[in-house]
Amino acid sequence: MRRALAVVLGVVLVLSLFTGVTAADTRAGGTVVVDEGETVNGLSATAGTIVIEGTVDGDLRAYGGEVRIAESGEVTGIVRAYAGEVRIDGTVGGNVLAYAGSVRVGETATIDRSFGAVAGDVVLAGQIDGDANAFAGEITLARTATVGGDLTYEGELDDRGGTVDGVTQKTQDLALFPPAGPLSVVFSVFMFFANLLLGAILLYVGPRFADAAYETVLTEPLRTGGAGLAAVGGVALAVALLAITIVGLPLAVALLMLTVVLAWVAAVYGRYVVGQWLLSYTGRESRYLALFVGVVVVGLLGIVPYLGFAIRAVVFLIGAGVVALALLRLYELVTESRGGLSSI
Repeated sequence: MRRALAVVLGVVLVLSLFTGVTAADTRAGGTVVVDEGETVNGLSATAGTIVIEGTVDGDLRAYGGEVRIAESGEVTGIVRAYAGEVRIDGTVGGNVLAYAGSVRVGETATIDRSFGAVAGDVVLAGQIDGDANAFAGEITLARTATVGGDLTYEGELDDRGGTVDGVTQKTQDLALFPPAGPLSVVFSVFMFFANLLLGAILLYVGPRFADAAYETVLTEPLRTGGAGLAAVGGVALAVALLAITIVGLPLAVALLMLTVVLAWVAAVYGRYVVGQWLLSYTGRESRYLALFVGVVVVGLLGIVPYLGFAIRAVVFLIGAGVVALALLRLYELVTESRGGLSSI
């Protein structure tokens, strides 16, 4: 039953991370072109050059050196582009999100919803019906540009007379993080119950692993924390190295999403270990009570200025070490199993 539940959870997690990818047309190569007059039902493309001259009926996910939606091109859904250069001269029916060295929305471009870009430089010269968010070294708002909502930017803005119906504002003028008020309280309560739920699932699926994790931290705290620190540094380095290459960029994105999930799991295991350690002084034995105590105590100590950050960091590194050592052990078992099979 527990193994089946684990498999179901894994499938749900993978599907939630990559929703819509399996339903789209997938293409890869040196150059990927949707020709004028051609229509594809969604597209996920990885190539040196990706050109949309026809119609993508659905979302476009593009990973390449150059991504271009020509004047005759149309994407009816959302555009997500990760490239050295992104140029939009056609029509996009949904949102646009671009991570690139250079992003240009041409004079003939029409984006029906919002636009967001993180790039070295951004040029806005076409029509954006929603908000525009640009984070770049230099942002150019051409005379022909129209933004139906707000223009929020970070970097140097060169306003050449474009039209912004809403407010033009720099990010430093915004309150990026809400004060300790109703919103932050609601989020804290949500995360409290989310941590309890995830922890309960982990304990139900792998109770013996949770016990082994606690024993490992208790007997080898420095080794566990060191493994956590090494894992965090190794993942950060791997993401950075993959992200600088065209081929590696999709892998970097996938690794980053997987890391976010594993980091949450690590944080919960760290809280469980703390709770189990505190509960050991009372003589009571209950995994679920230990989880509750750990989540509550770390949550309360976490709001203490300065000290709270240090406590959360240590707890996270302990949990990261538990996860890293478990993955290492799993790798060793797989390797040993393959070695045994090859010798038969």
